[in-house]
This record gives sequence, C-alpha cells and structure tokens, in this order.
Amino acid sequence: MAATGPHARRRRKCHWCLQRTRQVRYPACVEVCPVGARKFGALLDPESEVSLILARKNVFRLKAGSTLPQFFYFYD
Repeated sequence: MAATGPHARRRRKCHWCLQRTRQVRYPACVEVCPVGARKFGALLDPESEVSLILARKNVFRLKAGSTLPQFFYFYD
C-alpha cells in the first residue's frame, strides 16, 4: 500500500507507481527490492524479462482469473 503523502496516516491502493511507469521506470518497490525478487514488465512482449521468466521457470498464480493486475509466483 502506498502512502498518500510523505507524512500521511492514510493508505491507498497501490497503482504500480503510475507516474514512474509512464516515464519508462520501474515501480519503486521493484527498484529497491534488496534481493531482486520483484519483477515488472510487459507480458505481451516475448523478449521481456517477465515473459522469459514465465517461459523458463515453475510458475503459479493465486486466484487465477480475469482479475488485474496479474500476479505470478515463480520458483526453481
């Protein structure tokens, strides 16, 4: 959940850092993840990192369906 301001006490739903992704930057949580566990990208681009991960790793989804955004979990 993202704060509504630097000192805000309220929370709002994550919007994948829309202001950053419009500037072709990763969401902040992806950039700062200390172990590189979060991935973000274009599923429709077969050369994107996330497409390659989905093609090569063991992948599962919780609550798979027509919900957006889509979250995939992968493991070796």
